[in-house]
Formats: sequence, C-alpha cells, structure tokens
Amino acid sequence: MLHALVTVAFVTVAALAAKDVRADLHSDMVVLDRAYVPALALTNQPKPEPAEKAIARLRAEWNRFRTAHASAPPTFDAAAWAKHLREVEGAVAAAEANIAVRKGPAAHEDLEHVREAQLAVRRGAGMPYLLDDLTVYHEAMEKLAGPATAKTAASLTEADVAAIKAALPEAERSWRIVVERRGQVARHGVAADVEQAIQSDIDAQTQLLAEVGAALSAGDRARIAEKAMLTKPAFSKMFQRFGDFAGLR
Repeated sequence: MLHALVTVAFVTVAALAAKDVRADLHSDMVVLDRAYVPALALTNQPKPEPAEKAIARLRAEWNRFRTAHASAPPTFDAAAWAKHLREVEGAVAAAEANIAVRKGPAAHEDLEHVREAQLAVRRGAGMPYLLDDLTVYHEAMEKLAGPATAKTAASLTEADVAAIKAALPEAERSWRIVVERRGQVARHGVAADVEQAIQSDIDAQTQLLAEVGAALSAGDRARIAEKAMLTKPAFSKMFQRFGDFAGLR
C-alpha cells in the first residue's frame, strides 16, 4: 500500500513538473515569436534597414532560446528537437546572409522555414500553439487567395473559380480550429487593446470566408475575386499583431 502511494505521489509530482516546464517553454516560444513575426513581415516589404534590425533582434532571441532549450523538453523527442534546432538555425543564418546583400524576398523565404520547423516539432510532441494553427490556415488561405490575386470578374477564369472552390473547404476547416482556440490569444504576449483587435480580425476573416462561399454559390465572379483576394491582407494584418515592432517601423 505504501509503495503504491509513493508511486502515485512520484508520478503526480513528475506530471506537475513537466507541466511547469511546458508552460515555461510556451512563454519562451512566445518571446521568440514576438521577434520572429516582425522579421518575417519586414523582409517581405521594401524596407531593408528595418528588416536588418528585425533579423538582428530575431538572432538575439533565437540565441537565447536555443541556449535555454539546448536539450529536448519533456514529451519532445530528442532527435526531433535537435533537428528543429538545426533547421531554425539554418533558416536564420540564411536570412542574415540574404538581408546583408539586400535580398529581402529571399530572406523572407528563408524565414518561412522557421515556422514550418516549429510547427513540426510542436505537433510531433502534441503541444497546442495558436500560431501553429495560424500557420496551417495560412497555407490553405494562400491556395484560396492565389487564384484571385489581381483578378476581376472579367479576368477570373473557370480554372480560377474551380481552384478557389476546391481550396475553400480546407480553408474553412483549418480556420474553424483557429476560432475554437481564439481564447489562447491572451497567452501570446499582446496588450489588451491588441488582443481585442486580433479578436475583431478573427471575426473579419470568418466573415470573408463566408462571403467567398456565398459568392461561389451565387456564381458572382466579381465577389469571388474580391473576397478570396481579401483573405490574404486581412490575415497578414492579424498575424503581424502577434509581433513586437517597437523601434522597427
């Protein structure tokens, strides 16, 4: 009996310790993302000097993160964690090299691999993280918005309409997960007014997807093009709110 009680107590303490470690890890990931989001955004704009500053800030935060979490946290596979560290380091180093020679778009593409690596390692460990949900939606949204980019009712082809129609179900599915987890926004280091703005952005994106569906049902090419295209800038505005742009713009 005593042995069983000791075993239960040990398991409980271990579980609580793992939970605390994961909470700390989440907080450190948020700090890293607060630096990552501006670097990703500014390298996609014709702003080389702010982009350089943003990447320098990302480098400093990344160095802190990988030093603090050099070993795999509880529930993370050691090999997967090490692979993720290598991939993020490679992506940041590549972005540094490209921005140094004013190749912003190339640096942006390098940095896309950061969130891909983070998504893979967190999903592999079963760790929920709102920005991963946004990353999954982003991929689906690109397939929805892409065929409508710079299109009008006259220039939107049958193939474009078919592509948008095919992309909508996955965009709706992945977006529903974001909506279900919208309460997690407060855990991502944003001020109260920014959190409120993000919640409004979530509602706006939900409405846009509904309007794309309605336009498809009605066969309204002008609105199909307009609403599908608008999902991208609306999403970008919301995603950037998760970053700390202080001193960069």
